[in-house]
This record gives sequence, structure tokens and C-alpha cells, in this order.
Amino acid sequence: MSTIPNKYFIKQGTESFQDIKTKWVGLTLLKIDSLNKRGKAKNIYVGSWINSNTEDVFVPDTVCFENPDIDFSFIVRDFDDHSINVQNIHDSFIDYMMNHKVTIKSLYENKSADFVCQSDYKPTDMRLKRSLGQNYILGTITMHRVTSTTTALT
Repeated sequence: MSTIPNKYFIKQGTESFQDIKTKWVGLTLLKIDSLNKRGKAKNIYVGSWINSNTEDVFVPDTVCFENPDIDFSFIVRDFDDHSINVQNIHDSFIDYMMNHKVTIKSLYENKSADFVCQSDYKPTDMRLKRSLGQNYILGTITMHRVTSTTTALT
């Protein structure tokens, strides 16, 4: 597997990681909100009293965090390969992301985590049925992280 920065890999279940650009030719991940994003602490307790300027605080030995939603911005285009069907590649990618628990691995951030899609999706911008090399679909899909982010093995 390549160790070039800005490479993203994906897998579902027990299959091996595949480069996203190889699995869906014509698809480029433009931005991942941040695999390092951390949700709010969910087991730190704070009690405030109306007749006091201080607060009671309990911090457990192990702090647990909510898993955040992360946005994946992407574009599917036929600029480099005029033979691809932009709509089919887009639909295949969205079906894969919305119908499976997927593991995303970023060699740029050296992190990986598991995600599921719990929200609706609509393309941000579509330009189809244009001359070759001018077709694209731009989108952002929101995925819910279901595991903590771990350092990826390269």
C-alpha cells in the first residue's frame, strides 16, 4: 500500500483496504472534515449551585467521548478519463457509503475509523450531459463515526 500523503483507503467488513481513487475511478475525496475530531465528553459531570461561584466536578479515570459526525466532500468527474459514466460512479459510491459500515483510512492524517451513514444525502452540484471532460457531480456526505479514531498502520 502506498504511503503518499492525501491518499484515502476504504474497506467494508473483512475485505482488504482499497484506494478510493482505484475503487471508483473518477472520484476524488476533496476534504474529510477531520478524522481527529473529538466529540463532547459524556461522563464528566458538573453541578452548579445558585448560591456559589464554584461548581462540583467529577472526572472519572477514563473519560468517554461522543462520536461525532464527519463530512466527506468529494467530486466525481470525467476530466481525466472520458470513458467513465459520472452518474454511475457517483451512485455506486453513495450506495456503498450509505448501505455499509465502512472503515476509512487516511495516510495524510495517519488515522482510521469506522463510519455509518445515518443522514440523508443530496448532491451539492451536478453538471451532466456536457461535452467529454466537462461532466461532474460534487457532493458532501455526512457519516457518523462509530469507533474511536486510531493511528493507522501504513
